Amino acid sequence: MEPILHQGRLKTWNDDRGFGFIVPEGNGKDVFLHISAIKEASRRPQAGDIIYYQRVTEPNGKVRAAKASIQGVPPRPAAASARPKTSQTTKTSRRPQYTSHPHKQSGLIQTVLGFTAAIATLVFALNDSPSTSPSPIASVTQPNCLVKGNISISSGKKWYHVPGMEDYEGTVIDPSKGERWFCTEAEAISSGWQKAPK
Repeated sequence: MEPILHQGRLKTWNDDRGFGFIVPEGNGKDVFLHISAIKEASRRPQAGDIIYYQRVTEPNGKVRAAKASIQGVPPRPAAASARPKTSQTTKTSRRPQYTSHPHKQSGLIQTVLGFTAAIATLVFALNDSPSTSPSPIASVTQPNCLVKGNISISSGKKWYHVPGMEDYEGTVIDPSKGERWFCTEAEAISSGWQKAPK
């Protein structure tokens, strides 16, 4: 029995993360589409594409697409290794093939050189650019100052965290956003900061 192919329009596509959602024909519940389900296409999906897919329901009830294709987009060309072997290739294939892969080595070298150049550029840019605020490392020059003054992204409230609090280790101080370190809780309170809820 052939699996049933469904059709829908790709409503959203997050190309960076490789997934999106299909609105099925007939406007049912959105169907999750991962890039791995559409690996045979010659290009990546885009919002608005018509997608043909097999519908798979997970044990948790979520619906995803499998073995998907994009309408009007041809599949990638088959690899040369997929060609049938002739009698001549069968005879020669019995011998072990010892081939080097210089393209893999040159790709690795290019990657390493590119990475090194990017780091060098970053180091020179940081050393040459004047900074209006101290670096995060420079802002922690007093070793006894362990109270973290953090501004909430969602509410804008100024909270302070002391060692041992649940979120203390994960709290990062960014002086460029007005966040700072305090030496005592009293100093934080007098500066208008409140103790973070537990």
